[in-house]
Amino acid sequence: MSETGKFLQLLDNVPDVEPEISELARRVELIVMDVDGVLTDGHTYQLDNGEQFLCFSVQDALALTLCGIAGLKLAVISGRDLPAASIRMGRFPINEMHLGCVHKEPVLIGIGQRLGVSLERMAYIGDDLIDLPLMERVGFPVAVPNAVPEVLRAAAWCTAKAGGEGAVRELIVLVLKARGLYQDAVVKYLRDH
Repeated sequence: MSETGKFLQLLDNVPDVEPEISELARRVELIVMDVDGVLTDGHTYQLDNGEQFLCFSVQDALALTLCGIAGLKLAVISGRDLPAASIRMGRFPINEMHLGCVHKEPVLIGIGQRLGVSLERMAYIGDDLIDLPLMERVGFPVAVPNAVPEVLRAAAWCTAKAGGEGAVRELIVLVLKARGLYQDAVVKYLRDH
């Protein structure tokens, strides 16, 4: 087998999930994400001058970029409005970003209407109680393993990696592979970067 063939075969490996989970992932047209505890590890670093900063995973970053290449829609809904989240997420192909949203459900419904994606075709990844109403509405509710127990129970699937440590990438890879979009997106990314 050629080196290119080996490389493509590596990319083609489908994550080891139940068929029902693979089918839910195959239907996803939009991934909606929380920030604190999902895209970050849930810690906020408080400086003496009042400034706060967050820690994001670079592995999640590459996967977010792959979504833009593959045409998979992305949205962020966060309960807090921190400049660090806006700056970081502004670097990626996010279709809609809503920060400082205590009541997330109407925001989710509005995103679906604007982007033309039904709730059944959405995945939502969360970690805390504020995420529960959204997880109950979407077709593919996902939790990170460090989520609160109620969120873990509401999830159809739980990532192996914790929030801020590649959990979002796990979800993105699952969806892209289930939809047959992963290999082409990676090849295009490597060719263009």
